[in-house]
Amino acid sequence: MQATIAASTDASPRGHAKQRLIVLVPTHLEQLDDELAATLRHNATELRGHALEVILPETCSPSWYEAFFAEHGIAGSVRLVAAHYFGSPAAVNKMGTDPAFYRLYRDYEYMLICHLDAWIFQDRLAFWMDAGYDFIGAPLFLPPCGRTHFLQRMAPFGGNGGLSLRRVDSCFRVLETFKPGVSLRRIGQALWFLARNRRWGFIRILFWLLRELARDWRGTCQKYNIYEDVFFTVIAPLCGNRIAIPDSKTALTFACEVNYALLQKEVLRLAPPLGIHGYDKYVDADYLGYVRGFFSRKAQCYDSEPALTKPLVSVVMIVKNLITSGRAETFDQAINSVLSQTYERVEIVLLDGASTDGTFAMLQERYGHAGNIAFHCKADRSVWEGMKNGVDFATGDLISVMNSDDYFRTPYALALLVQKMTATNADMAFGETGLVTDKGTVPFSTHLPSVLYCFGVVHQATLIKRSVIHTIDPFTRGHITAENLLFVAILMGGFQVVSVPETVVHYRVGGLSTELYGGKNAEKTAQDYVRYMKTLTTIGHYLQDEEIRLLHGFSGLRQVGPVRFTRMILKVGDRRLRSLLLAGLWSILSLHGKQYVKLIVLMLIKKTKKLFVKTS
Repeated sequence: MQATIAASTDASPRGHAKQRLIVLVPTHLEQLDDELAATLRHNATELRGHALEVILPETCSPSWYEAFFAEHGIAGSVRLVAAHYFGSPAAVNKMGTDPAFYRLYRDYEYMLICHLDAWIFQDRLAFWMDAGYDFIGAPLFLPPCGRTHFLQRMAPFGGNGGLSLRRVDSCFRVLETFKPGVSLRRIGQALWFLARNRRWGFIRILFWLLRELARDWRGTCQKYNIYEDVFFTVIAPLCGNRIAIPDSKTALTFACEVNYALLQKEVLRLAPPLGIHGYDKYVDADYLGYVRGFFSRKAQCYDSEPALTKPLVSVVMIVKNLITSGRAETFDQAINSVLSQTYERVEIVLLDGASTDGTFAMLQERYGHAGNIAFHCKADRSVWEGMKNGVDFATGDLISVMNSDDYFRTPYALALLVQKMTATNADMAFGETGLVTDKGTVPFSTHLPSVLYCFGVVHQATLIKRSVIHTIDPFTRGHITAENLLFVAILMGGFQVVSVPETVVHYRVGGLSTELYGGKNAEKTAQDYVRYMKTLTTIGHYLQDEEIRLLHGFSGLRQVGPVRFTRMILKVGDRRLRSLLLAGLWSILSLHGKQYVKLIVLMLIKKTKKLFVKTS
């Protein structure tokens, strides 16, 4: 399993068939801590179809890695190289720009440099090798300046080397034949990019650097410690050397580094890159944990799911102590509304959360005759844990959750939702809701973008793929409004959602939801909303926590007024998120237009009075 650096001779004789790829993990660490060991194991597992080699300085012992590979069944090896390749950024750059290093691997078409601070999401290396690039890595960005959108700061070309795919012969050729010429096309791209970002000082540096490279390119690279990835993907193209590199919009689908969270939420959405580099430096720990779990579950549950044809619907009904809470009668209406559905393939998952008042026995006695009811009893600590248990017990392709005091308005409700989902292969369908109040039933303002305000969709009126719920996993993170988290994740993640323009559910106001979210829990609910909005959207990049709180339930409309509220939304640089927020705002203003027009007039009168007092 151990190899030592070879002499600088061509290791690939003419006519010798090359192997496709080797994964290289350079490190100066003789032994890894638990976190890095877990990363190496994960990456090796994801890339198990390729040769893998850890590169160590010759002063280190390979024994820890050899034992690690043997313990975990990893077909890896260790190569010891000259110690002067490690110890500083300049030393690492020397390894990456040394033709002798690439000569070691000329038995391979490609090498994937995968540092220990890289995380692999999916093995799409065959696709990227077939794309024919000589070097591809995460796109580079200018430092932040003012309110310039981060995508405007993304360089048109150039890639990071910490997680990079390199054609071995091409890198060797560039190093052996480099000439400091000029590419007018690349220089034009660079000038337009810098001018568009008003980085005039960088333009002066660009021309100065080109002049210095023309005089002594090797000396210039060494003197100013130009990183090896910048040499291949910026310097070589600018100087007119032949090397195939992708544009940055293509590169970000291969790997990300700086601004990964923004790129994933705003651009990539449901599709992860092959991997990310610098996860410990550039990615918030909470978000990193979320996306690692999300894409792992998505690969297991969602990606391979076939298209819907005649799906089984599981209606999950969570109950607890119905007798003592006086809800047995309303539950009877709820379950009968499910039993009367005309859609044929329905199972009812009736889950009792370990009631202490005989509820479970009463339910079995009343409804045991129904052949499509699966009775379960399992203790839970919250309604959301109960919902998770119910989804876990469900066997259907699609999930509906019906509370004990709500009910389907029509026997065609599930048929309407299923028909719309199967026709479009959607991931979620939702219908209209009627609110049952003391004064009668009134329509609820159903509006999907309004879930960004913790409003807009009632979960009883939804039908969602079980694979989507498992992928997002909303019920295990302790969130107070877990169902709204689910809706926000579906909307912002790019899952396909369809609507049914008919009232499918009647929802009783003043039930369990009011107890969970309102009253003494109102403050915690708002804090929880801020937390998951920052995880699932880019809102935290543009607004402060206090401003995000004003979005919750449209509370800011009354607290700061419609004008300031709208201005706050317009600060959001993410175009899609801003458009959805404005759509939600327009929906609520349309519903309560007269009320808010009156509020604006009162504010203008108040400001006019203040101005009058000052001038007098």
